[in-house]
Amino acid sequence: MDLPIETTRLRLTELTLTDLADYENLIMIPEISVGAGFNLVSNPKMLGAVARRQVTAPNSFGIRVKGRLVGAILLHEQVGFDYQPDHANLELSYFLHPDWWHQGIMSEALIKLIEELTASKTIKTLNAEVFSSNQASKGVLKKAGFQKKTTLIDPLVSKEKVIYQRALR
Repeated sequence: MDLPIETTRLRLTELTLTDLADYENLIMIPEISVGAGFNLVSNPKMLGAVARRQVTAPNSFGIRVKGRLVGAILLHEQVGFDYQPDHANLELSYFLHPDWWHQGIMSEALIKLIEELTASKTIKTLNAEVFSSNQASKGVLKKAGFQKKTTLIDPLVSKEKVIYQRALR
């Protein structure tokens, strides 16, 4: 996949260690922290280690508007039935600075990324979990062509989640 990926409003780039401070600032925002589960990590050093691991992981993308990091899309390999990473089926997570919510930024970024992933023909499915109460995030996934698969209770926070899936090939 060729990066950066650009639209008229945003730019998707690979996250790197140069983004670490901005990334840490984003995940400390309460709305992002709670929604993405960062609030479950109470030790600041551990949270820093999580942030470092995420910005250096493959398939970690920064969403930039006017050159500023305003969000991220992260793709993680699922664990297959053989307990090995499944490179064809990925778990999707994402977050966006609240100042940019309800403007179509995340939908635009995700749709453009999915176009690129589909063209690469290496990924079979994307899966995403969202809290049932998060109507905006469910709307993003629906706009990006995801289908609802099931509903479950998240064992860590005892809240209902919906699992969505998008086939890419």
